[in-house]
Amino acid sequence: MRGRRPATLKAIEGGLSGAAPLPPDVPKSCRAEWDRVVSDLAARKLLTPAMLGTVAAYVIARWTVGECVKAVQKDGAFVKTKQGEPKPHPALGVMSKTNETVARLAAELGLTPAARSRRGLSGPEQGGDADDGAPSGLDL
Repeated sequence: MRGRRPATLKAIEGGLSGAAPLPPDVPKSCRAEWDRVVSDLAARKLLTPAMLGTVAAYVIARWTVGECVKAVQKDGAFVKTKQGEPKPHPALGVMSKTNETVARLAAELGLTPAARSRRGLSGPEQGGDADDGAPSGLDL
């Protein structure tokens, strides 16, 4: 994408103030991540109904990375072709692309330390454990 990124995310009057239900297309195992992100955005008065799709995409991307990590841990970083030649695990490519999506969406939602350092993104939880958008040991 080209263009300028807005300098700040501004509190939205009339935004959502409470928990939003987990969308049906988001895996139920992602509830904790969904609740964490939604409550963070609501506390900073940044959550609107229109943002819920972006939050869902972020949570699903985090889940996808977790699934790729599980596949690589199970099978190893290299798998064999039909001819017996080693090749990188296909999940590594998916994981790489999805990590880019996670990072981009985390920045858009103001979830990364860099995004929070921009003027206007700090919320009542300053100094808390900000998420850098990278997958963690959390079960998503």
